[in-house]
Amino acid sequence: MILFVTLQKAIYDALCNILREQKMDDHLLKERLNELKQSPYIKLPFIYDHNFIAGAVDSFFNFLDLPQEIKNFIDLKVSPRHRRGELGFRHRHSADDIYSDDKEFFHFHPLIFQNYGEFIEQNQVVSDFLVKANKIWLAVDELIDQIMRIYDQTFPGCKAKIFNQDPSHIVLRFLKYSWKNSSEYLAKPHFDSGSLTLALAESSPGLRIGSGPDDLQIITHEDKQALFFFSSNYKKIINSDEFLPAWHDVVQTDDNQIGKPCSRWAVVAFIDGNNVESLPRSETHKYSK
Repeated sequence: MILFVTLQKAIYDALCNILREQKMDDHLLKERLNELKQSPYIKLPFIYDHNFIAGAVDSFFNFLDLPQEIKNFIDLKVSPRHRRGELGFRHRHSADDIYSDDKEFFHFHPLIFQNYGEFIEQNQVVSDFLVKANKIWLAVDELIDQIMRIYDQTFPGCKAKIFNQDPSHIVLRFLKYSWKNSSEYLAKPHFDSGSLTLALAESSPGLRIGSGPDDLQIITHEDKQALFFFSSNYKKIINSDEFLPAWHDVVQTDDNQIGKPCSRWAVVAFIDGNNVESLPRSETHKYSK
């Protein structure tokens, strides 16, 4: 176990050096972030391409084939007060859930390595998935760190609200939908419950983003580009009325995938302040009918 954790630390240090060398120019990033005053989302360069992320998703699918006792073994929280703080595997059933969809997802955070190092080392499929997830998480962490350093110049203290705990409160979600029937909404309209969201990749278009229910538009992911937007709880991080959280949903665009083992997948990062309490559903779904 000690060797495994030491190896992950060496990988972490090497990746951080690479990520810092390839980050976006601060001046260009600041200009791009200013666009969020007029737009509910922006596209930002991301170091990993679609194929790399899709490879991590393939490893996630292999993980889903494991016995239940292995899939459910990892279970902890990065934050006791925020619903995105639950780490590990979850299976949401349409009959029991407000979104009326069937989905399986895994919330990743490096704390998993600290708490389950021996278990990961003994399970190759688990290790393969989590090592790839960790690489993506580190890239997200580096990008959010750069973003918050820029915002900290105007809103002092906002960066510390996310990064005052090591590791930071960034949860990476691997998501698999398995729809049996076509539906108008695959994810009903909502604001994310966190403070910031970085949508990294999806298997097919379907994500719609707007400032509210009247201007939702289908968003097309571009290779090595991530979608960045504010979530419902952003004022707990940046206390300003200059920005609007992104109202969004997911709609069915490819009926050919209905009933197949994977109707859709997506990889998304949720960012929040450490130990920040989330808003009630009356706020995150306030425009829903």
